[in-house]
Amino acid sequence: MEAFNKVLENALNKVSNTQGSGWDLHIPIVLWAYRTTCKKLTRQTPFRLVYGVEAVMPMEYIVPSLCIATLTGMTDHEALEERLLQLAELEEKIFLAGFH
Repeated sequence: MEAFNKVLENALNKVSNTQGSGWDLHIPIVLWAYRTTCKKLTRQTPFRLVYGVEAVMPMEYIVPSLCIATLTGMTDHEALEERLLQLAELEEKIFLAGFH
């Protein structure tokens, strides 16, 4: 936990102004960056390990990804089969992340 606090502190220092005020406004941005950055130990993002999918960035709504197609109810048999394969791969990645 102390290591995470140090990472959070360093990131907040980088994005907040030089006077140190307003750091609390940047917490959501810093947490999002931390949760969507691949970690060396697990080779996964914390977001993916918790939710089973990568985080959806706003650009993916313009150029639809499989995740957006699933969320918006676009039914495509091939897309559903692809999603099942992704879920199987996710289970394997979570299993392997436990060993790292």
